[in-house]
Amino acid sequence: MSDLFRKELIHTSPGMKIEDFMLAIDNTGGWPIGYKCVQFYHAVDYNGRICKFTNTDINTGWWTTVCRADDYYWWKLSEFKKTEVLKEARRQLIKQLY
Repeated sequence: MSDLFRKELIHTSPGMKIEDFMLAIDNTGGWPIGYKCVQFYHAVDYNGRICKFTNTDINTGWWTTVCRADDYYWWKLSEFKKTEVLKEARRQLIKQLY
């Protein structure tokens, strides 16, 4: 699967809040099925960086992974559902420890 550049999805600043970035993903079409992460390329100047969806999860001097599919789908859940998921995970962990 080749990388998917989304010209409308811009990482606007080094201090961009992750919530704002997740909302930008939603506003530009949501998370595309089959991709593991979204990244941007470090350019010389920072005029906002076009992002790409990829399955190559790397962080280097030139590429930064902003978030992963799991991060995005966790963000989409309601607080109530997140609490349920965490309770179930704790229950299963305690069960395994006994």
